[in-house]
Amino acid sequence: MKLRRTLIRWIGFIAVGIRRTASRATDTARQRVRFSGIGVAAAIALLIMVTGLGVGLATSTTVYDDEIDYWIVPDTDSPQSPLIATDNTQFSSVHETNDRIREHEGVDSSTPVLSQIHRVEANGTSEYILVVGVINTPELDRVSGVDSNSLTPHDPHYSNREYNGKWTGEVILSQGAADLLTVSSTDPVTIAGNNSFAVTAINNQSRSAGDVPTALVQLSELQHVTGSETYDQADQFVVGTNSPTVQSDLEEIYPQSSVQSRGEVAMSETLNSDLSLALALTALIVSLSIGTLFVVTTSGLEIVADRQQLAILSAMGVSVRSQLRLVGTQTLVLTGAGGLVGTIGGLIGIRVINAIAVRTITTEPIAISHPLFVGYGIGVALLVGLFSLPFLLVVARRVSGGVPE
Repeated sequence: MKLRRTLIRWIGFIAVGIRRTASRATDTARQRVRFSGIGVAAAIALLIMVTGLGVGLATSTTVYDDEIDYWIVPDTDSPQSPLIATDNTQFSSVHETNDRIREHEGVDSSTPVLSQIHRVEANGTSEYILVVGVINTPELDRVSGVDSNSLTPHDPHYSNREYNGKWTGEVILSQGAADLLTVSSTDPVTIAGNNSFAVTAINNQSRSAGDVPTALVQLSELQHVTGSETYDQADQFVVGTNSPTVQSDLEEIYPQSSVQSRGEVAMSETLNSDLSLALALTALIVSLSIGTLFVVTTSGLEIVADRQQLAILSAMGVSVRSQLRLVGTQTLVLTGAGGLVGTIGGLIGIRVINAIAVRTITTEPIAISHPLFVGYGIGVALLVGLFSLPFLLVVARRVSGGVPE
């Protein structure tokens, strides 16, 4: 019964707080309330935009794409695994292993991926570019955001477990890489000192991979150029599937490895990115500081100006504790509403940032938006309200005459 009365009382406080906040925002104290709300909204919008930019930067160089569902990556905590090359955190015997993966029921596509930064030369221009080696199949479609359809399927240079098959020399460039090298289709290019490559196609990267200058080549040919053919090495496997049961099967392929979903890889990249972490922490601190200062200043002035109404409440028998609860409820309602508006503004801001970036700097969006940002923005706004409460409650207590409890 006591719990029920307490719940009813708090529901009443919340209802009165919402009504008083709406009344003040539209009539009695429009300027102060709106300034408080705008301050919180601006801080949260900044937070959402910077967070979206940080996540976009953190995940822009991964090899994942929307069609790929799982990644098998070496377990770096277990360097002595016999399935991993001795001196590097790479898998070995990857062509044979890839055949085993493709035999699993439910696997639509699979390829080992070898990703390295190399100097690429063409037409007298030399640039460092992300070179990605894959085994192309009709089902693969995209890796590292680049369409792989122009690569000859099944990595022909690797034949009968030997590197003596047909050399294709095929290179698919992202638009950013082609612009850097000023090349077009059929132009010869040199990768890591090997001049037996030629541009097969140029295409735009998908938005999930950003605009990292990328060259897509046959896995065995990149292994030959880099010396990785000795142990048939690659950095990871990407596996496309519509079956959630495949993950447990993939975990048995390499016992000392990790099988991650698309979301886990993106989150891992984000957490491992110092730049992303620095941006997120800075944005959070700035947002909390700016929002708290706005709320404390404007709401504090409002409480002082509202001295007469607090005195009337005291004369009516409303206790100091109830008045403080009402002030706290109004503060949280105000910051929550400001957080919602700011979150919407931040998501719109991300769209604006991407539009400007596409027109001026890159060919693809650089910031990422996610539905979780809505909860994040509102949660931080409520945190601003909680940080503001001690000061506001002290001010309210001093200006209120109060009645005995």
